Amino acid sequence: MSGKAFTRFGPVAAEWPIIRLREVIRERVSWIEIDDSTHYHRVTARVRNQGVEPRDKVPGSYIKTKRQKLCRADDLLVAEIDAKVGGFGLIPIESDGAIVSGHYFLFEINQSRVVLDWFDHIIRDGRLHRQVDAVGSTNYAAIRPRDVGAFQMPLPALAEQSAIAEVLGVVVEAIAKTRTLIEALVESRNELTRDFQGSEKQPKWHVQAIGSLVRQCQYGLSIPLDGKGTVPVLRMPDIGDGKVNVDVRGLKSTDVTPAEIASCSIKKGDILFNRTNSQALVGKTGIVRHDPSTEVVFASYLIRLVVKNSVNPYWLNAILNLPRTQERLKTLATPGVSQWNINSKTLKRFSIAVPPKAEQDSFADLYETIEARLTAERAKLDVLYQTQSSLAQELLSGRVRLPDSIIARHRGKAGQAA
Repeated sequence: MSGKAFTRFGPVAAEWPIIRLREVIRERVSWIEIDDSTHYHRVTARVRNQGVEPRDKVPGSYIKTKRQKLCRADDLLVAEIDAKVGGFGLIPIESDGAIVSGHYFLFEINQSRVVLDWFDHIIRDGRLHRQVDAVGSTNYAAIRPRDVGAFQMPLPALAEQSAIAEVLGVVVEAIAKTRTLIEALVESRNELTRDFQGSEKQPKWHVQAIGSLVRQCQYGLSIPLDGKGTVPVLRMPDIGDGKVNVDVRGLKSTDVTPAEIASCSIKKGDILFNRTNSQALVGKTGIVRHDPSTEVVFASYLIRLVVKNSVNPYWLNAILNLPRTQERLKTLATPGVSQWNINSKTLKRFSIAVPPKAEQDSFADLYETIEARLTAERAKLDVLYQTQSSLAQELLSGRVRLPDSIIARHRGKAGQAA
């Protein structure tokens, strides 16, 4: 861009006028009295600028505060308390007529000056959120309608707004499609596992305790995790999506003795089980899919399972990650002060249906094929998110301007909308 202006919004193209939000929004105050016999849809603004989503549908008798605000489609919803953490969003069409409490503010948007899809990208990129000033010793952001109206925003021509929204929308659509594919692959993987194993009540194979399948069920090292050592160490966050992250660039490090390295060095095919965590995360399990580039050890709140030669570790990892298996494991966890725990004795007594080794191998090959596709799609999704973020930064600030050939396609539509 030929020049730039510096605003609370951030640097923007000098050619774009800078306005206060109050120039294009108007507070909508539409109160209704709640009737106990009527059911109401409620919505909420998700934090981190993730938009508005349905909360629930409840009878009026369930709602204690009988005076509520009525939402209209395309309104801007701002959470009085959560604005400081990105509680902003546009009311979707399907939530027209929903209600919110008085701790939310609603604003009608002047669509003769603002393209809603473009404004939605402004919100989701955090450009309003970053203008909320936290005040007071408790960091409580006393956001009021006048504060929202004082936010700054560039206002390019309607056609350029539409063009920007179109370009960003292509990436958003690609993200949605990739997420849908990932969800379908995860469900296919789980369905494959359920069908292979049979039901809990009618398993297809002989049931055995995990202790009979492993030659090692080992606690990790009780060591400081200050990141000042030279040996990478695996912790609870390094297990996810059924695998263990052994990329040493992202691991904490510690100092350990040669004997400790020999005892707790991780190898391909090892299964790590999270024995201590919150109730929701205890039992999280992952497999080491390839040997790390250097010696890596694991911390004491993890248990390592090393299977016998008669057991395929990838099959066992798949079974332990099946949602119904995870639910069963959580019922065995014992509560502590702030954490839940499943000890090695309990884990070894845990029983599952065990097919012959040849069947395990065939299943594991198919399962890992799906897993490889999942890994590729997740990597693609990460790239798309990065692309969305960088494109939004460039286009919403005007640092990169779209060619007139793209903007021109929207001039007629913008004129009709205005």
